[in-house]
Amino acid sequence: MRATQRAVIVFAGLAVLALLVGIAPTFASQEPQPRQPQPIQGDLVRVDTDAKALTVKVADGTEVQFQYNDSTEISGTTDAAGLATMKEGRVTVHFTEDATTKAKLATRIIVEPRK
Repeated sequence: MRATQRAVIVFAGLAVLALLVGIAPTFASQEPQPRQPQPIQGDLVRVDTDAKALTVKVADGTEVQFQYNDSTEISGTTDAAGLATMKEGRVTVHFTEDATTKAKLATRIIVEPRK
C-alpha cells in the first residue's frame, strides 16, 4: 500500500473518531424520559377527587393506584367528576411512570361501564 493511501485511511479514521467524540456528550446530557409502560385494564375500585387519584383492581387481584391531573384525557364519562360518581366499571389507564418514585400518572383513562 502506498504512503498516500495509508495517510488517507488514517485521516478518515481520525475524522470518524473526532465525530464520535464530538457527539457523545450530546447523547449523554439528555434527560431520561418518563417510562411509558403498557396500559393497565381492570375494575375501577375508587376515585378520590380531592387527591386526584384512582385505584384499579387488575385481573390478579392487585390494586394499582394512579394520579391524574387536568391534562388527563378521560373518555366514556364526562370528566374526572364523572369518574367519582361511578359505582363500578372497567377502565383502561394509559400512564407514565416516574423512574425514581415509581409514581403512576394517568395520561388517558377510558371508562367502559359494566353491562
